[in-house]
Amino acid sequence: MLTFSYRNSIRILKYLPICPKPKAVGLSNIPKNEPTIYVYNHITKRVEPLFLALAAPSDPPIRFFVDIKVAQPEIFTETHADVKNSVFSPSLQEKWSRYALRRKILERASRLLTRFLIANISGYNFIPVFVHEPRSPEEDARRRRINREALKDCVMSLESNMPVAIAPSGGYTHQEATKSSVPTTLPSLAEMLQKQGKTLKIVPSVVKEKPQVCHGTYKRYIADRILPYRLCRLLLDRLKIKRYKRPRLTVEFLPPVTFPFLDSTKEDKVRFVQHLQQIMYDVLNRD
Repeated sequence: MLTFSYRNSIRILKYLPICPKPKAVGLSNIPKNEPTIYVYNHITKRVEPLFLALAAPSDPPIRFFVDIKVAQPEIFTETHADVKNSVFSPSLQEKWSRYALRRKILERASRLLTRFLIANISGYNFIPVFVHEPRSPEEDARRRRINREALKDCVMSLESNMPVAIAPSGGYTHQEATKSSVPTTLPSLAEMLQKQGKTLKIVPSVVKEKPQVCHGTYKRYIADRILPYRLCRLLLDRLKIKRYKRPRLTVEFLPPVTFPFLDSTKEDKVRFVQHLQQIMYDVLNRD
């Protein structure tokens, strides 16, 4: 199976028009040679990590927390379903399912993409975490073990100044600033590093999509990366023949923040995460 390194994958996606390319804002806010963790908002729950990787410096490579479903080949069925639903719209799947040949092509293509994704995950050096609900006591024990190892792996990376990326809410960040149940992984990581004499720099990274990237708008973003198409549409717009509103995709890196406590309570951690979410929410809705 063909595989690419993290850096080569970023180069391909930056220079070939196969995915939306974000504009990076505030790159000067990203610390250098310090323990750094990017926190980003989720809108579609799938592509924001990709946009962050494309906008942030590719050296050193970012280590993303990733669901165990795409990090472990043994859960192929669930990963295959996620890949198929991400790449092919529900209407297309329904339409093609009526024809045996098209149904077979769609199934083969999604399986090939899934195998390609799994083959590359190990090369990207992601950090697998168990985020879905366990279905048995054995699976719950496995979840605890995997997530404990993930935290240790994350701390080791941060100690060596290799950046890590995480969604602080595990979901729709810009809608969860007041959620009653708030994950506290982020301040816990900061506290672990503080006990070792290091300060974790937390960089809020706000992904803005106008319009939101989805199956229906993906072609617009790709077409806008092709210069002749864009020039033609802009000319028609200037001549007032056909209105053209360019899609806008930006990743804004805000000034880094730090967790101010060494021996904190659960309430301290929750307040800090909510404050961080609120900062990102305000920037996301500022324009």
